[in-house]
Amino acid sequence: MCKKSILTLLALLPLLFACGNPPRNANAVREERHIPELIAAVPSDALAVICYDHLSEGMQYFDSTSVLHQLDLTAFKNARMALSLCYNGSLVPVLALDAGRVEADSVSAVNTLLAQASTLRLQAEYVHPDPEAKRHGFVLITPSNAQLTAVRRHLTEYTSILDAPGFRQALAAAGGQDFIIFRGGGAPDRVAPKGWLQDFFPRRELTRFLGSVDDWTVLTPAGSGFDVTPVCENDDVFYANILEALPFGDSRLGAILPQETRFALAMPVALPQLRDAVERWQDASVKLTVYEKQLEALRKESGKSPLKWELEQNVREVALVHFDGGVVALVRPSRPATEREPYENPWRGFLPALYGNAFALADDSCTACSRGWQIYGSPEAVEAFIAAERPETPATVWPGKDCRFVIYQPGKTLAWGKKGIKLSWNSTQ
Repeated sequence: MCKKSILTLLALLPLLFACGNPPRNANAVREERHIPELIAAVPSDALAVICYDHLSEGMQYFDSTSVLHQLDLTAFKNARMALSLCYNGSLVPVLALDAGRVEADSVSAVNTLLAQASTLRLQAEYVHPDPEAKRHGFVLITPSNAQLTAVRRHLTEYTSILDAPGFRQALAAAGGQDFIIFRGGGAPDRVAPKGWLQDFFPRRELTRFLGSVDDWTVLTPAGSGFDVTPVCENDDVFYANILEALPFGDSRLGAILPQETRFALAMPVALPQLRDAVERWQDASVKLTVYEKQLEALRKESGKSPLKWELEQNVREVALVHFDGGVVALVRPSRPATEREPYENPWRGFLPALYGNAFALADDSCTACSRGWQIYGSPEAVEAFIAAERPETPATVWPGKDCRFVIYQPGKTLAWGKKGIKLSWNSTQ
């Protein structure tokens, strides 16, 4: 289940800078829903929580290299679970298991599990039922004694992640017993594994950006993947709110992807709505002056304002593609670009300045026009993209109709369409 581990989910989170389902307002009044009992075992400062009605389903989304997977949990496969990720100098998991739904005698099953945990040098204990809190008995397991102590304190004080600002709204957005919820803010930097997406984006920039997307990100099972819902207050500082206001458009990138594509990101562009939205976000993030100075510096350097260039091209879509021949950025203008051989790029730096650092290239010295698109990158990458083989029948259906964003990796797509944000796996890969 490596491809469906929690790390795989994290590897697709860059898509969430296009989130908006629309974003759930953290201040919105909601009808009360059933709160999973084991949420009581999730500390208020937890960075993420995986909550499932059946352990056998929920554990497949957690890091397969964790010592917790060395436990024989067969007797608890149908037990309710809540696995939280906490930060205590390092990332620490805490697993809570309902002891009332086991395959054999519950006392024997619990004692056997506690003995296993001791053998693996894990911290574990049985938490007795609490009539006052209307809570059944459950088992706690974690590699950290300090974290076990923290959970005990929360239980004694009847506090939990439910007390974290906005979490009840995130829980309401989940709407059921099975969900994964990630905290925003500074959490992505601590939750993201070492080397995460290092081939595609600088880690520091990426995690800082993700922290500004929303307060909470909610994933709920849907078919072969997840529905994704951002939850945040109604403030332009959250990028989820900014993108939610944009109209839907069509992405045509799927038709020109090389056969050996490793990563692709596409964003339909609607003008002037996108430009207005970006400037609102820059202003709310106290970055508008820096943004304007960057555009002015590029105007002086190239002889043309990036904003004027964008209007002249009437840009309809921008994209980033990593493939075996390198990495390129692409622009689809309103009128198909006339075929043109590679030549020196007079508009260096325009794409990241206009559409964000996700479209920044180490080398954008070359450009060409092919298949109606403008292509930017190093001379080698541009030529390789033009010459690359395209499959006669695409390996995956490109979800490009009426969308705001698409990200693709082999076997996985995350797309934001009119029915919401969908994270999907190709079951054949």
